[in-house]
Amino acid sequence: MAEPKPILERVKLPLETIDQLHEFVRSRLPRFRPPTDAAKWTREAARLRREALRKIYLRGWPGELIKRKPPVVWGEVLHPDPSYVIRKLRYEIYPDYWVPALLYEPTELRGRVPAVLNPNGHHPGGKATTYKQARCINLARRGMLALNFEFIGMGELGGDRDHDRLAFLDVTGMASVGFFYLAMSKGLDILLEHPHADRKRVAMTGLSGGGWQTIGLSALDTRIKLCVPVAGYTSVRVRTRRLADLGDLEQLPPDLTTVLGFQDMTAMLAPRPTLQILNEKDDCCFRPDLSKLVIYDMIRPTYRAYGASENFEFHNNTDPGIHNYEADNRSQLYRFLAKHFDLDIPLDDMHHENEILTEPELNVGLLPGQLSTMAVARARAYRMAAELRTPGTKAEKAKLRRKVAEVIRLPSYKLRAIRQGRSGRAELFRLKVGPWTLPAARFEKSDARRVEFVLSDNADAAATRVESVKHGRVIVVDVFGVGRCRCLGREQTLINTCGERAIGVQTAQILAAVRFALRGSGAKKVHITGLGMRSGFAALVAAALEPQHFESVLLAETTASLCYLFDTPPTYEQVQSILCPDFLEVADVPQLISLLDGVKYITQFRAVRPIT
Repeated sequence: MAEPKPILERVKLPLETIDQLHEFVRSRLPRFRPPTDAAKWTREAARLRREALRKIYLRGWPGELIKRKPPVVWGEVLHPDPSYVIRKLRYEIYPDYWVPALLYEPTELRGRVPAVLNPNGHHPGGKATTYKQARCINLARRGMLALNFEFIGMGELGGDRDHDRLAFLDVTGMASVGFFYLAMSKGLDILLEHPHADRKRVAMTGLSGGGWQTIGLSALDTRIKLCVPVAGYTSVRVRTRRLADLGDLEQLPPDLTTVLGFQDMTAMLAPRPTLQILNEKDDCCFRPDLSKLVIYDMIRPTYRAYGASENFEFHNNTDPGIHNYEADNRSQLYRFLAKHFDLDIPLDDMHHENEILTEPELNVGLLPGQLSTMAVARARAYRMAAELRTPGTKAEKAKLRRKVAEVIRLPSYKLRAIRQGRSGRAELFRLKVGPWTLPAARFEKSDARRVEFVLSDNADAAATRVESVKHGRVIVVDVFGVGRCRCLGREQTLINTCGERAIGVQTAQILAAVRFALRGSGAKKVHITGLGMRSGFAALVAAALEPQHFESVLLAETTASLCYLFDTPPTYEQVQSILCPDFLEVADVPQLISLLDGVKYITQFRAVRPIT
């Protein structure tokens, strides 16, 4: 006999939460219109670069780190072939965070030569990935400088492999994507310092995550004169239609589309030479059927406006046609470089198999004190939590509530309840809360004027709580991201990208649903129960912002400080909504508790080491 469905699974919703999420995000994405006034767009592109760096990519980064010349340590020199050498180096982008790199340099250098920055994507071998080695070897054999730097999370930087953990750094008010940006831009600084680098012939190219890096830096740094992104990006709107195209957190940083989108970035390349390469049967992401339209076809009018249509090309790879930067795509790179950098070079690969080295042979080596992005986030979190002050006066509490509401981007939602009939002892409802639809169940246990509002990460825990309440009214609701309204944490990230916050959405839903719970009960306040980390944190935030609606707050599986999450990090899926960008600049759990004026607070804390 099949197990009965959890009570809220029996509520019929017009759309599943993931569909509601995509509609919500798309409604907040600005429509892209190709710029066709070259002079006006040149000015606007310059403004967008400044705003994107200030608000998105380098938000919260110390100015001295952004401006400083990166410390560089040069190491071993390899001689795989008489025509070039490989110089090992590492450079520091944050105190004790070094990026390993390899400089492929022609043996005979005269005058100024083209320089090519080579990022890579999510490939375990990192800078030693075979296709990337082949490309850099071929560039050096053609007389060009090629810098091959490690992608954060890959190769020697594998300690940061879990890119979902980047969200922990964002909580502390420091843009995690800044590590990626500075790895690229400081690498470019080093490449251009080479005495033979021609600043008029600087290119960037990479596959997948390397393609994302290519469009990102090329759009924001005009020192890049030619770029060839390969299967690396598409518009955010398209990403909502295909899960495989979402990408990691660095590709969808908080508030990105409030400043610019990937189509804006592509238009910002004009009139510089750009070759877009996609793979016909890509088995990873960014297939031409959806991506070509938005990152090539829709940008062509902008290049025409500059009189530079010949500078913007597209190649659809069919050999092998999967996710790749193999021989056919490399030949397109050589051809494009030859065309725009005035080079007389072979258009096919000219390396030998014995030139491809092993990963250990290419390792640069890092110091024992090398940090991870998580270590940086943890240190910042504990320092910031220790510096926070708990408000004492009424005015201080009102000020803190305003700050919390601002940091979570709290919306204001109206609620409409649609009765869905009964299931056993429960009356079922569909709650239309702003743009969202939530399932709810109401249990009437006696005539007592008591209302309990139950939120839970887990349906079984919610059912157990309902059974334990002996009198009064009990309302069970699933809010965004939990229970019936769950969706993948990576998809929830889209809310941050478009300028909203998941915890803000949850809090607004709770406050609207609490008013519904009180209707006709005779009670003036609710007892709210939050079971699980996400539901508990959302319940606490709601009660802290509007304590007048709450009699008591009961939380289970919660934490005494957000810092605990940095010590033994749960999975991103478990805590996505809690990881609100910039939250620790405003408050930690003790500050929220201090806002519970007149509200009884009961909790089962997880252990947490003292904040020092």
